[in-house]
Amino acid sequence: MARFPKKVAIIGLDCAQPARVDQYAKEGYLPNIKKMIEGGVFAENCLVPYPTVTPPNWTTIVTGAWPGTHGITDFHVHRPGDPLDRVHQGFTTEDCRAEYIWESLDKAGKKVIVFNYPTSWPPKARNGIVVGGAGLTPNEWRVGDDLPGVRSKVGFCSEQLVSTSVLPSSRKVEFKEAEGWENVPKSSGDEDLEGEFRLRIGSGKYKVDPPTWYLLVQDSAGKGYDRVTLSPTKNFKDAFFTISRGEWSKKVYTDIQIAKGEVKKVHFRGKLLELSDDAGDFRLYLSALGIEDDDYVYPAELSKEIHSEEGLMAFNGGYVAYALDLIDMDTYMEVQHFHDLWLGDVATYLLKNKPWDLFSMHFHAPDWFYHAAMTDLDPLTQPDPKRRERALNAERRMYQNIDEMIGRIMEVAGKDTLFMIVSDHGAVADGPPFNPYDALVPAGLAVLVDKMREWETGGNLADHAKYIVDWKKTKAYPQRDLYIYVNLKGRDPDGIVEPGDYDKVVQQIIDTLYDYKDSKNGKRVVSLALSKKDARILGLYGDCVGDVIYALDPIYGAQHGQQLPASGLGPGDQRSIMIMYGPGFKKGYRLTRTMWLTDIVPTICYIMNWPLPKDAEGAVVYQAFRDPNIIQGHIESLQKSLDSMEKALSRGERQPWDKHDCA
Repeated sequence: MARFPKKVAIIGLDCAQPARVDQYAKEGYLPNIKKMIEGGVFAENCLVPYPTVTPPNWTTIVTGAWPGTHGITDFHVHRPGDPLDRVHQGFTTEDCRAEYIWESLDKAGKKVIVFNYPTSWPPKARNGIVVGGAGLTPNEWRVGDDLPGVRSKVGFCSEQLVSTSVLPSSRKVEFKEAEGWENVPKSSGDEDLEGEFRLRIGSGKYKVDPPTWYLLVQDSAGKGYDRVTLSPTKNFKDAFFTISRGEWSKKVYTDIQIAKGEVKKVHFRGKLLELSDDAGDFRLYLSALGIEDDDYVYPAELSKEIHSEEGLMAFNGGYVAYALDLIDMDTYMEVQHFHDLWLGDVATYLLKNKPWDLFSMHFHAPDWFYHAAMTDLDPLTQPDPKRRERALNAERRMYQNIDEMIGRIMEVAGKDTLFMIVSDHGAVADGPPFNPYDALVPAGLAVLVDKMREWETGGNLADHAKYIVDWKKTKAYPQRDLYIYVNLKGRDPDGIVEPGDYDKVVQQIIDTLYDYKDSKNGKRVVSLALSKKDARILGLYGDCVGDVIYALDPIYGAQHGQQLPASGLGPGDQRSIMIMYGPGFKKGYRLTRTMWLTDIVPTICYIMNWPLPKDAEGAVVYQAFRDPNIIQGHIESLQKSLDSMEKALSRGERQPWDKHDCA
C-alpha cells in the first residue's frame, strides 16, 4: 500500500449506528466493513452537529462547517424575513452559505463524482459529475416551496398496491370473467378472470393521464387461481409478466407518454403477495416506476449511460409500503436490496468509466429501516421476543446488502484509495411526542386559534406545526424540530415583542421549557434549553436558527432530530459511524478521542494536500495517521529532492527529466 492515498471515497450510510455495525462486523456478517475496521481506524466517539437530522449534517460532512455557518440548520430551513410559519425542506445548495469540498477541488482542477448525496443539487462542481442530490434518492425532488411537510416528487411515480381490498396508497380492483383477450395460453381450471386499474401516479413529478393496465388471473393446474398476468393491453404477447404467489417478476421496462410527443422509459418489478384460490383476496405489489434517463444528472447527457440490469430506483426503498402494513418485512428487505443494487451498479460504472479524485455517495437504507423498526429492536418498547428477533434479522440483512455494495465499490476504486465510511446521525426508539404548545400556552407565551388542515402541512410534520396561532397575542412560536422564535417586532412580519423585551422573553421561554413535566410520570421532558447566544457551543448561531434551542430527553420524541449528539437509549445511539481505511492511516486502531463531522474535510485535505474549503471549521484528526507528522515528513523528503537537484544542476550534470539541451 502506498504511503499516501491517490483518491478519496466518502461513503455515507444515513443513520448507520457504530455499535450495531461493529457488532455485525465482528460476528462475520459484514466482511468488507470488517476488513476496513481491522485494517483502518474506527472512531468510537464521532459526534454529529445538532440537530441530529439529514440535511444539515450531510452538508457539514462535505463543507467542514457547522450548521450555523453553512445555514442549513434543520431538516427544514427558515429564510430570515419570511413569516415564522413558512419553511421549506433543506435539500438545495442554494441554502448553503459555505463552500463544498467539491467546489474547492473544482477550482484546483480535480475531478469529483457526487452520487446520491443529499443537499448537492443544483450542482456546484461544474467540471465534475453530480447524480441526484435534491432528495434522498436519485430523481427524488425535495426542492421548492410547493412541497410541504416531508413530501417529495419522484420520476416517475412511487410504489403502489393493487388489491381487491380498499387499502392506503392502493388501487382497488374487481375481477370478472375475462373477455376479449388474445393469445392467452389455455389454463386447466376455472374460467380466467380479468380486472383493470389506472396506474397511481401519486407523487410523480410529471402530470400525465395515468395509463390503464390489465390483470389476467388464471388457474394453471385445476386447484384454484394461482397466477396473475399484468399487461398494458389485452394481448398476452404484450404482457409485462406472469407470476405466482410469493414470486417477483423480472425487471420490466415500458414506455409512458408524459407529454404530447414525449415518451419516457420507466422500469419496475411486481410481486404477487396474495391470491386466494377463488381470487377473492388479491394483492399485487408494484415497485416505484423509475426513469433512469431524466434530468437529475449533471452533465445532462450522462443520464443516457445510467443503467442497472437488475436494480430498481425504489424511491423509499419499500419503507412506506411496510410502514402502511402493505408488505411484510421480507418483501421490504427485498425492495431495499433491489434499490441498493441499483446504487451499486451506477456507482461502479461511474468509478470505472469516469475520471475522479473524490467520490462521494450516500445510502439511505439504514435511516428508512430504523424509522420502520427501531422501536421493535428495543426491549423497552417491544416486549414480544419474536418481533425483536424479526427486526434483528432484518437489520442484519439490511447491513449485509450495503456491505456487498461497499465491497464492489472498494474493488473498483482500488487499494490506493482512502475510504471514509460515515453517517449523519443515529437513532433511538420512538418515545412520546413533545408538543411545545403544551408548555407555551399555559405560560401565556402563545395563543392558539385552530388546527391546520392536514394537507396544508403534508400531514407529516410535528404536532405543533399543524396549529395556527393568534399572531397579535403570541410572543413565542415553535418552529421545526428544535427552535422557538421570539415573535420580534421589526424582524418578523407579525412581530409583537419589543426589542427591549427580547432577553426577558427568551429567558421566560427557557424557564417554561425546563418547568414542563410529563403529566404521566412527572419527568422533565426538555433536557437542554439555550438562548441563541449560548447555543454557539452546539454549532448553532446566526440568522437561520431560532432564539431558543431545545433538546429532549432521549425517551421522548422520534428516532432522531431532537436528541443531543452523544445521547443514547437501549440499543440506540445518536453518534455517527466513522471508519477511515487507506494509505497513511493506522491499522486496527480504535480512536477514542472525540471527533466531529466537521473534522472529515480538514483530515482529507491534509492527507491529500488538497485546498481546504474556505469555510471549513473542523480539525485534522492527527491520531488517525500512522505518522502524525506525515505531511511534514513528505515536505522534508521533497526538500531533500530539490536540494539534490540543485546541487546536480550546479555541477552541470544532465538530469533524467531533461529531454533536450537548452541553449
